[in-house]
Amino acid sequence: MKLIRVTQLEKFRRYITEHSDYDTEQSVIDGITGAFKGNEYTFIGTAFHRIVEGDYSGIEKIDNGRIFNIDGNKVFYDLAQCNTAVNYAKSMPNAFHELREYQEMQGVMITGCADIINGFTIRDIKTKYSPIKDTDYTDSCQWHFYLDLFGADTFMFDLFEFVGYKKDKHGLDVRGLEIRPYSPPIVCYRYAGMEQDNNYLIREFIEWAKFRNVFDKLPDYNINGNELH
Repeated sequence: MKLIRVTQLEKFRRYITEHSDYDTEQSVIDGITGAFKGNEYTFIGTAFHRIVEGDYSGIEKIDNGRIFNIDGNKVFYDLAQCNTAVNYAKSMPNAFHELREYQEMQGVMITGCADIINGFTIRDIKTKYSPIKDTDYTDSCQWHFYLDLFGADTFMFDLFEFVGYKKDKHGLDVRGLEIRPYSPPIVCYRYAGMEQDNNYLIREFIEWAKFRNVFDKLPDYNINGNELH
């Protein structure tokens, strides 16, 4: 049985809806073949996630800041930015972090990893580098699938904007930039017909992947939750 990640389905949805010039068919293929290895945005975001999760392994202390080693890339935060992530985590002391779930749908196994489950609510952390548009998140299929996978009714996007960030100027050193939490969080709810919408997108993805000869490049799934290549 093939294993499909919700992130791959979301890339596909963005491509078929022509969400932006960056959401190309090749970007979907790269998300399947593993050609995408990350960039400045994902490395900076991973550092923020690590603070929230309480993972301080491999962190270097510097004057008024910290250096995070993300896949061999050094990301620089100042203490104020670190505290933004710490305070966010402290606001949910009883939350569970990084929980992965699997569910068979349409003859394949779908998987997603929830950043945070707090009570009966799934919360997803996203770091942003430009002004935020609600529809980028309300139109996403991520929350549809996560509510289905985890059996929840409420999903919240917790967004943090690095105000003024420019990739060519700042690179992986974001010290001195304000991290502005987007308020209020974007909240999405389970709705009638959600499961049918999920199944339809899976079928479309499978049909496209077979047509483009990349379906077989998806990993196999076994009963222990391992990916077999």
